[in-house]
Amino acid sequence: MREMFPITAQSNTASTGGNPSRPDFAMRETEPSGLLVLDKPEGMTSSTLVTRVKRLLGLRKAGHCGTLDPFATGVLLVCVNQATRFAEQLTGQTKVYRFTARLGIETDTLDRTGTVVRTCDEVVPSERELVEAVRLHEGTQVQEVPRYAAVKVQGKRLYKLARKGIDVEPPRREVHIHRFDLISYRYPEVVLETKCSKGTYVRQLTADLGRCLGCGAHVMHLRRLACGPFGLERASSLERLHDGASDGSWLTKLVPMADALSHLPALTIDDGQVLGRLRYGLLDADWEAEHSGRFSRGVGPVRIVTADGRLAALWWPWPESEHQRRLRVFQL
Repeated sequence: MREMFPITAQSNTASTGGNPSRPDFAMRETEPSGLLVLDKPEGMTSSTLVTRVKRLLGLRKAGHCGTLDPFATGVLLVCVNQATRFAEQLTGQTKVYRFTARLGIETDTLDRTGTVVRTCDEVVPSERELVEAVRLHEGTQVQEVPRYAAVKVQGKRLYKLARKGIDVEPPRREVHIHRFDLISYRYPEVVLETKCSKGTYVRQLTADLGRCLGCGAHVMHLRRLACGPFGLERASSLERLHDGASDGSWLTKLVPMADALSHLPALTIDDGQVLGRLRYGLLDADWEAEHSGRFSRGVGPVRIVTADGRLAALWWPWPESEHQRRLRVFQL
């Protein structure tokens, strides 16, 4: 008898007792799931936008993949229903930002919402000096997390400690600036664009640039142009979603789950028996042995996709330990 791997703890069947006849199980099979690419407006938190979208579209679940500051605008990825179960696979993608920095003024929050803590009118960098300073900030570097950030230190949000005047050592992270370009410059304002890794704070990058120039700087305007392969050209405004909520046309903006994870390797399955076992969180040992060799050790997860392009599961062919997740099943 072939050995079967039961992984029901990670499948959707576990949350409903594994009984497809239950009404809530059937609802989950038919509910829309995928990725929405939104254009976040200014003056709204990322969480507030997700809450409004969830109510507007009547979604059971929704969550964003990477926060934008309230004063910032641009691409915000929102996972809908089943897609919330792979949100962590989208947060690590590179981001592209265009922003306006104001030279000669530093604020406590490193952006225009903060209190001015230092001014400098004596140093007016030339365009050549600015270009050279920008180039110095490309590549891998260790960046200090801004004191007004949502990162937790000692169990408390860093910005809450800062507001209370509690001085703590902010954490430092390794980030990578893939490119950093000067778009235009007319003192005291400079428009810049950067493509950067997960965890990069544009506010801190701007402050570091200002200190390098000797005049200080803060961010005046910030717009995220892209997150991974998803750019503003695919983004929907809250107004457009509102227009499409009544007739269901918003569904045309929903990126299918398999496409949302296009950066992951894929394995297409048209074997009905294998798909039937996957429905219950099971994998055949012979099947795993046959297909795991197609992927290098350390690769994972792999998209298991049906012949018609639907995401059936995420599979980790080479787990780092016996306790690591092996399979995450999605309802078809």
